[in-house]
Amino acid sequence: VVHTNVRTTGSSIISSQMVGNLRTLKLLTLVGVWKIAIVSKTAYSLKVVGESPIDFLFDFIEESEGPFGGFNVIDNRPTAGGNASLLVTLIGSEVATVTEVTLVESVSSGQVNSTVEALGGGEYVVHFDRIPSVEFVVLVKGQNNNSISRASSGIFQRQSTTSLRASALNVAVDELDIVLEPGTPRSVSFSVMTTGEGGSFTMQATNDQGFTLYYPPSLFLDAGGSANGTVNITAPTNSPSGTVITLTIEAVAPSGADSDYAVVHLTVLPTVTDFTPPVCKLLSLNSDCPKNCKQSMWDLSVQVTDGVNGTGVDRVSLREGSGALNISMAAGNENVTLVSYVASCCSPDVQLVAVDQVGNVEICRYSGASWSSRVDYSILLCFTLLCLSLQPENVII
Repeated sequence: VVHTNVRTTGSSIISSQMVGNLRTLKLLTLVGVWKIAIVSKTAYSLKVVGESPIDFLFDFIEESEGPFGGFNVIDNRPTAGGNASLLVTLIGSEVATVTEVTLVESVSSGQVNSTVEALGGGEYVVHFDRIPSVEFVVLVKGQNNNSISRASSGIFQRQSTTSLRASALNVAVDELDIVLEPGTPRSVSFSVMTTGEGGSFTMQATNDQGFTLYYPPSLFLDAGGSANGTVNITAPTNSPSGTVITLTIEAVAPSGADSDYAVVHLTVLPTVTDFTPPVCKLLSLNSDCPKNCKQSMWDLSVQVTDGVNGTGVDRVSLREGSGALNISMAAGNENVTLVSYVASCCSPDVQLVAVDQVGNVEICRYSGASWSSRVDYSILLCFTLLCLSLQPENVII
């Protein structure tokens, strides 16, 4: 038993230190169940720190309404008095199992029990009928099945390192993933509900990209009532496609003692109207390749455009061919891309890949082989086939 005058010596105490009204005792490292009793005429708090490889992580979750089911992590605070679910992940052991999870009130030590559902891989879904309206911690109990020695097996329990507090407020947004078109305002609707006091609730909206926001500075709620609001956000016209914006909408109770928030993710995506690939127009092709291809070169020039309603040519690259490719913009017209290509007559074929700004692709094929060389080859091939078709018994001597 430890009295108001703390005993600083004993068989289990290694050291004692006093700083202000905080006394720290370092105890012997002995595995087992400890019992600590305190008798005091004044209020006190007790914190016990231990060391073990077994620990746990947790998130408040809700069932996903998507086609594949599963769960979504809840970014905001749980609602006091309402039901809730936790995803508990046990770490530090592959054989330990969770048998019980409770919410312990920090002030009165009242507990809220749960039902535990094992998912496998050290993960558990825990369901609570209600969430305390006062500060609480998460307490996890389980069985360590590693029975190498008696000291390392048996029942274990772990407690969250920080206290949590539910909110009487609930800020909700119907759409959590929203597409934002550059230069076009977008409205994000939200609702605020309270199970506690009424009055004028202060509203605050922020985003991590510094985009301009317009929203009501306050909403009036009756006690136990709700109200709706809208946040308008506009992405600048030069916002890169794929930019992700995190929007946070927060409500603060009239007394300032309670608050809640909702997090929304928006993605900048311009409206796609270009569904046609770029167009290649052959401007010139100079080829006079003799049979000895090593001594000669051939070249071509091509104009690449993306049409009247196109988004513009993004890039032109070489898909086939070992020659030299040169790309430039037409003088006075950035919508026209000029391509020149020079190669040895020993590499007569080339394929150009033209891609526009939204990913439409066109493959342009050209050849520097002369017509005369193709004709000679065809005649030789036909002559060979004709000779092979003659059978010895049809030859008359």
